[in-house]
Amino acid sequence: MLKFKEWTDKNLQGDKLIWAIVFVLSMISILVVYSSVGTLAYLRSSSPEMLLFRHTTHVMIGLAAMWFAHKIDYRYYSKLSRFALLISLPLLLYTFLAGVEINGAGRWVNIFGLSFQPSDFASLALIVNLASMLSKRQQNIDDIKESLISIIF
Repeated sequence: MLKFKEWTDKNLQGDKLIWAIVFVLSMISILVVYSSVGTLAYLRSSSPEMLLFRHTTHVMIGLAAMWFAHKIDYRYYSKLSRFALLISLPLLLYTFLAGVEINGAGRWVNIFGLSFQPSDFASLALIVNLASMLSKRQQNIDDIKESLISIIF
């Protein structure tokens, strides 16, 4: 237990409560998926353990990606946010014109065999860009003309 505490102190900077909540919710999601996957496995003629293993793998990959993302300096994300916005605009337009329908929703794009929703990418890029713009204007945040109107445009 002492080694685990040393590892967390060394590698998990930031709010420990948020890290704990994310970890607990991830473990709860694994339990919920395992308890509800029986019918789906029966319909697909596969084993529930295989679906559980796939979900657990996705959760672990997500936790690892979150850990790597938190190790990168936040100013780097600020620089990437404009580029991400520029990429998201053509993706959204492509989705509108030639989006693929999956499970009754036509908001998907299939590129190189990978299906994703560009709206999720665009919303993340927009949030990061907005945070970057607000951090640059934090000294003048009380002046509506200088902060809010320029951000709206």
